[in-house]
Amino acid sequence: MSRVLHWVMASVIIYATVAGYVMHYATSHPELFSFLSVLNMSLATIATPLLVIRYIWSHFRLSPTMPVSIPTGQQCLAKLAHSLMYLVMFMVFSTGYLMLKEPYSLFWLTTVNNLITDPAINSFFFYLHRASCIALACLIVLHISAALKHHYVSRNYVLKMML
Repeated sequence: MSRVLHWVMASVIIYATVAGYVMHYATSHPELFSFLSVLNMSLATIATPLLVIRYIWSHFRLSPTMPVSIPTGQQCLAKLAHSLMYLVMFMVFSTGYLMLKEPYSLFWLTTVNNLITDPAINSFFFYLHRASCIALACLIVLHISAALKHHYVSRNYVLKMML
């Protein structure tokens, strides 16, 4: 369950990151921009409850046994980094909804109305969304770096547990 939630969330975040930056360059191609935008918001709509489930699950599942070579302080830092990732993912998703100036299509099936219609407030949340995306990208780079460090430098089984 932990691995499935991890890789589903990772896939959505990787797609959303790539699509978010591609959309900046696709503004002159309305069809591509619209497709990426609908898919981005639709996946975020699915990922938001999965994030809540993943966060709750992380508190009730049995914690995996870490290699004895990992100091307690480093394990605490890893838990802090994961908690920050959950928080920042929630910020990315919530500000993504709150920045919308218009309703969006959920997988081209139904329309979801935007929660806030004041352009000044939408712009504020757009700024927070971009800042949250940058923070999440930094945390993901840290997360991937730590996993690779455990595999190639420490030569322990932490990365294998994730796979």
